[in-house]
Amino acid sequence: MEKEIKQYSLWKEENLPEELKAEAEKISGNRDEIYDRFCRDLTFGTSGLRGKTGLGTNRMNIIVVNRATMGVADYLMSKHKKARVVVGYDTRLDSASYADAAAQVLKKRGIEVCIFSEPTPVPVISFAIRYLKADGGIMITASHNPKEYNGYKVYDHFGNQIDELKARRIEEYISRRQYFEKCEEMPGGTVSTCPPQVKEAYLKAVADQFLPWSDDENVVKEALSQLNVVYTPLNGAGRDYAMNVLGRLGVKVTTVTEQMEHDGNFPTCPKPNPENETTFETALKYVSDDTDIIVATDPDSDRMGVMAKKDGTFCRLTGDQAGLVMLEYVCRCHSERIAGRNMRGQKMVYKSFVSSPFAEDIARHYRVYIKNVPTGFKNIALEMELLKQAGREKDFLFAFEESLGYLYGNYTRDKDGILAVQMICLIAAWLKTQKKTLYDMLEEMYERYGYAGSKAIALEFYTEKDREKINSIMESLFAGNLKELLGQPVTVDASHCCDDMFRALLPQGHQIIIRPSGTELKVKIYAFAKGRSREEALANLEALLGELREFAEKAEQ
Repeated sequence: MEKEIKQYSLWKEENLPEELKAEAEKISGNRDEIYDRFCRDLTFGTSGLRGKTGLGTNRMNIIVVNRATMGVADYLMSKHKKARVVVGYDTRLDSASYADAAAQVLKKRGIEVCIFSEPTPVPVISFAIRYLKADGGIMITASHNPKEYNGYKVYDHFGNQIDELKARRIEEYISRRQYFEKCEEMPGGTVSTCPPQVKEAYLKAVADQFLPWSDDENVVKEALSQLNVVYTPLNGAGRDYAMNVLGRLGVKVTTVTEQMEHDGNFPTCPKPNPENETTFETALKYVSDDTDIIVATDPDSDRMGVMAKKDGTFCRLTGDQAGLVMLEYVCRCHSERIAGRNMRGQKMVYKSFVSSPFAEDIARHYRVYIKNVPTGFKNIALEMELLKQAGREKDFLFAFEESLGYLYGNYTRDKDGILAVQMICLIAAWLKTQKKTLYDMLEEMYERYGYAGSKAIALEFYTEKDREKINSIMESLFAGNLKELLGQPVTVDASHCCDDMFRALLPQGHQIIIRPSGTELKVKIYAFAKGRSREEALANLEALLGELREFAEKAEQ
């Protein structure tokens, strides 16, 4: 604890911004609060640096951003004589100021900076790096986290979020910098606004990924014109981009008024995550008898969530369900209409380990190769880059993660909620011509491939001291203490897993994966269950999750 108190005292003596100075005074004498804020430095997790905003080394603030950017600049200067970096930000309260601060640090270090002048989706940053032939990128965002959070993503020259090796190397450079160190100035640095043609080129690239079910343009156009969509950007950066796509498609759009403005307070959706049912509560008020689907993009628009009618009621598709529907549609279009034959394994699909293994049944049916990768779209992006280097870039077909991340096309190297809006509207319009919904399509897939269910839950913790509970749960799993589920022996599969991910198989085809979150104080549990009917599969799924909750509760004590 003395280390944390000393760090707090050092910060308190510095010339802090007013809001941080007020926080320093407020927590004076509160040892638990001081520990939580200064017990560690933020490190690169699944998707960059991320944490609550506020005072401390374990918080997102202007001091942490400046230090991190100095480390990124040092890394780039070790690789390039003259580097060029794209900087973007989402709609969160401090995102624009953090982005400006990062741009100024890079400029002082002699780096050419191209910064967006408005909140911008994550996939656009990745696209811009490739389009402008930049050497890297920085995106200020906390994605789908509550308003109290912010984050700092770093991209390489491929447009990929940095992989583990690059992250550790950059962290080495960051660690050599002091928190209040003045940035030495070098000549040649500039800051300019990203030209408008970047946005235009990105929107054209998304339009080029248009994948209709028929070659008859009039049939497709008429079907899309009959589709009724309720859309919400959740006060995020996707608004203008998604509205452009919806307008081009020609669908009938109803917007959720309270959530259309850029607002980092997220007043009607304090947890702006389309994975949660509650996120759609305001959007549901805009539903009419004619509404076909409700679509939401998260604040930085790399995720897309969708609700569709099921037995007359709007229900949210899980990330797995939406991904499976898209995969089936993409494979069908390429197999039956574009290729005119089965693809015979020429195409590649990527998904995270924690995403539904049901995708493997679909890929098998269409003779498509599918590969599982660790959690984080950066790992999918790495596979896409390796495919390109092998001269097979056009063989990339589709990628998805159960956390609502989807990509079709090689124009960007991050999951794209804007592209996903286009894709899900196409599928819904096609189904409507058959008087079907997304849930009808899912049911047909279950009948074809077998009934299965998947669900992810999170065990949430709230202070840094709770990391001990997270560690206890994972240590108990890796020690072999989970021996049986649903009365069946558990077989641990360590052959394809990461060091921090526990995966186990059951005789009847059920699977479980448990891992600590890379960005939040959570333990994530993923369960996949099969059954002879939909009801049996779902019952097995809930039973699995119930037993896993009980195990975790005992293990954390």
